[in-house]
Amino acid sequence: MKKVVSLLFLPTAVFLLGALMATSLRAQDTSPQRKTLQLTDADNAAAAAATEVFQHPLAARTDAGAAAKRSDQASFAARAAGRSGEGKSFEGNDQLRFPGDLTNFFGGPTLPVAQSHPIFLASADGTTCPANTCWGDPDAFLNDFGRSGLSHVTDQYVGQHADDRYTLGDEFTLLFTPSATPLLDANIRAIVHAAAVLSGDSGPGHIFHVFLPPGQAECRSAAHTSCYAPNGGGTFTFCAYHSAVNFQDVGIVLYSVEPFQNVGGCNVRPGTVNGQTIDSTNSTLSHELIETITDPLGNAWFNVTSNDTFGEEIGDECQLLAIIPSGNQFLIFSDPTEFRVGKHRYATQPEWSNEDHGCAIRP
Repeated sequence: MKKVVSLLFLPTAVFLLGALMATSLRAQDTSPQRKTLQLTDADNAAAAAATEVFQHPLAARTDAGAAAKRSDQASFAARAAGRSGEGKSFEGNDQLRFPGDLTNFFGGPTLPVAQSHPIFLASADGTTCPANTCWGDPDAFLNDFGRSGLSHVTDQYVGQHADDRYTLGDEFTLLFTPSATPLLDANIRAIVHAAAVLSGDSGPGHIFHVFLPPGQAECRSAAHTSCYAPNGGGTFTFCAYHSAVNFQDVGIVLYSVEPFQNVGGCNVRPGTVNGQTIDSTNSTLSHELIETITDPLGNAWFNVTSNDTFGEEIGDECQLLAIIPSGNQFLIFSDPTEFRVGKHRYATQPEWSNEDHGCAIRP
């Protein structure tokens, strides 16, 4: 489930927290803007030279997704066991007696403050798949998130309690024509590099969310073995993922990949408050955003208490399901929980709360 390298276990907390406060507070002094990206050869070169720090996929509800999740879980368990031989121990943990509870076993940093930056791969004609509305209205969700009870489920993990610590920052549009050829994570890295360079928004105070248009497949590597590919063209193993990459020029950049979610294997059940497109988008976006907040580099909050959920992050444990009969078969959807922020109603999956020892939509 987790893909990590040794950089994860270096003492990163001082760097992250210092950079976090400086970059986030500076960026919040100005109103968000929408900027148009132009990819360059320099962006592609930076992506090719970058080092992956961490990557964590949200498994699709497919046989391939289940198999990939088991494989990733076993790999993470082996790596964590190796680290336990270097001064860490899983024995005698009297503080964790509930199988779902999370622990910051490696003492990694979290994000008490951050801005989200959507990057929309929008249609050049402006109508086929316009920025933001093609995916529902993720702008509204990200704008309201910091005042929601859902955001405050993270308080117990990040040690902060104020509203509006998580805000909507500058957003970006990349004019894009969908292709039958899957995008690769290397392409996503070039896109987020272009956004970081254009805006100056890099480091742990900023999270980029790359929204892919309907029908566009994406794979984590050129091997095409782990893909978002609901229409074929690869192994359909994930719905989204969050990642951290270290560029040689702008340093660490946090991002999530947000393919179009209203497809079988990823979407929420019919009949939710805003419809399947909006609520499927927001539910997955909240999953990736909150996991980035609580485990940005793969060495902070995750589960070490249960064989079934070992290595899972805050959102993985709370993907509640709705099973709906359809003819002679059953359809399986995500079953979100409704909540309100001001006049707006949202429906997303809940997140794991150690305080409640269960899934919660608010503290």
